Order: sequence, then C-alpha cells, then structure tokens
Amino acid sequence: MSKVDGRKISHKVREQTRFRAIEDWLNGMSPPAMADKYGTSRKIVHQWINRYKQDGFDGLKTRTGKPGKSPRLAKEQRDQLSLLLRMKTPQDFGYETTLWTCAIIAAVIHQQFDVKYANNTVSRLLKSMGFSPQKPRWGAWQQDQKKSNGG
Repeated sequence: MSKVDGRKISHKVREQTRFRAIEDWLNGMSPPAMADKYGTSRKIVHQWINRYKQDGFDGLKTRTGKPGKSPRLAKEQRDQLSLLLRMKTPQDFGYETTLWTCAIIAAVIHQQFDVKYANNTVSRLLKSMGFSPQKPRWGAWQQDQKKSNGG
C-alpha cells in the first residue's frame, strides 16, 4: 500500500484499517512490516498497538468530538449569561452606557462567574451563543429628518 493522506479517507475505512493491522500484529507481523503494508509510519503503528493494549479493539475506534480545551463556562453558566444579557443592561452593573461591549461583558463574566476572558474571546463566545455584534449607528441625532431624506 502506498502512502496516502489518511485525512482524506473516511473514519470507517481508517477504523477498519486499524482493526486489520492489529489482527496482523496478533498473528505475528512486525510493526515495520505493518507500517509498509498499511502505508503509514512505525510511530503510528506503535500508537495503534498501545491503544489496543490499553483498551482493546474499543481503543482503536474513531474518537469522536472536537479536540481542545473544554469551555471555561459550563453550559448552565452560559445559559445564565444569556439570560443576564437579555434581561439587564450594563447600567445595572454600574456602567454609564447601555451598550454591551466585549470589555464590559468580560468584566461581568469575571464578576459573576470568576472566569477571565479576553475581549476577542468574548466575541467568539457570544457568537457561539447565538448573539451577533451590535454596532451603534453614528450620525447627527439633531439633524432634520426631512433634510436627510432629500425633502
């Protein structure tokens, strides 16, 4: 088997490849021979063997879920934050403005949940919660509507 980019192969096929490779190993095939046969590196073959030794064939199954850190705010806390943003204004927390900015939301999250977020992370958090950024419209509030409409 030639070396193929495994990312382009479906999860099911890759899983079956791992199962066949371990069966070959159990029948006495060496890891270098397995690497040649399955078109992968020896390091990967050893990872498969270690996963099999630790968890059996279940350890070879495709891992689901997204890699990375778990969120700093739990689901319940995110729900509380969503409710807070809908029901209160920054003025309720001592700010002079009525607009929720990322900096204000980050401060409120820290105050309410003892979790620190950077402003740009707050922006991504809000987007994942279904909020969209609200930008104030700038313009002369004193201007005459008739003049601005061309009339």
